[in-house]
Amino acid sequence: MPIGLATKVALGGMAGAGAAGILAPEFLFGISYLEGDPQKISEAADILDEIADAIDKQFRAASEEAAKVWSANGGPAVEEFTRFWNEDFGPAVMAVSLKYRRAANACRAYADVIEKVNHALRVLCYILTVDMMYTIGYQVVTWKLFQAIMKRQALLLMFTAKRFVTMLLPAFAYWVADSALYASGEVLLPLGINKLGGIKTDMSGNEVQSLDHNLRTFRENFVANMVFDGVVDGGAALMAKVPGLRAVATNVELPNGVTLNTGNFLPRLTASTAYSMTLDVQHGDNPLPGTEHGLTKEDMYQKFIVHGTRSLIPRL
Repeated sequence: MPIGLATKVALGGMAGAGAAGILAPEFLFGISYLEGDPQKISEAADILDEIADAIDKQFRAASEEAAKVWSANGGPAVEEFTRFWNEDFGPAVMAVSLKYRRAANACRAYADVIEKVNHALRVLCYILTVDMMYTIGYQVVTWKLFQAIMKRQALLLMFTAKRFVTMLLPAFAYWVADSALYASGEVLLPLGINKLGGIKTDMSGNEVQSLDHNLRTFRENFVANMVFDGVVDGGAALMAKVPGLRAVATNVELPNGVTLNTGNFLPRLTASTAYSMTLDVQHGDNPLPGTEHGLTKEDMYQKFIVHGTRSLIPRL
């Protein structure tokens, strides 16, 4: 089946977003991996254990020889030597051995932390990257969904001319269908990646594979996407009526007849910001930029990549 121009541009944008997410996670997501090589740290732990084993082995051998002194001899000097060996020298040697073993255990624990935390961060990066790719590619599906709703509207208008049909179907019905579809992707994609990555809880302790968590995620993203659709449609309508913004709200027509979706860039960027803030509010967080859980510059970088790419996708 031939691939249309819009799909080709969307696929190219998805590939670019995927490469950006993989190559620049710190810049794009604000994620920094823990430093250190778990394998080398574990090897260092093995060496520390070997040193402790050597100390214990040599001390046992020396203790056997020392025992011969106090078992075959007597007197004040032998008693003092026995006391020194058992109360001073022996505990001191054992303390050195224990320090090496504690250091080895600490190294192994640190290596385990690095491995597990970096694995969780990699999975998180995959989820965020796939989310950008999904949002870029979703525009092609959005247009097809809207076209299907408009066809359904035309059929209904054959039987009724009530004004609410004309007004609600291209707006509210589309918002509901679009929000349900997008929210489903926002649940299923992270769930699949978490299952593949073996991640059961996120950084906040949420059980990411549980039904309760994923139903809550669906509801939150559904509500946020309803806000998104309302803001993007309202923003586009407003910009079309304001003289200074009308030029910005106009789609670019290329000489070959292709029309780019550039006119919706600012409304979609504003709507995407409202989407993220709506999610924050539902989480009980302060959505304002600069707050602990508010919008960050990394969030805006992602939005520019996603909606900048979507602006270059030819309209169907």
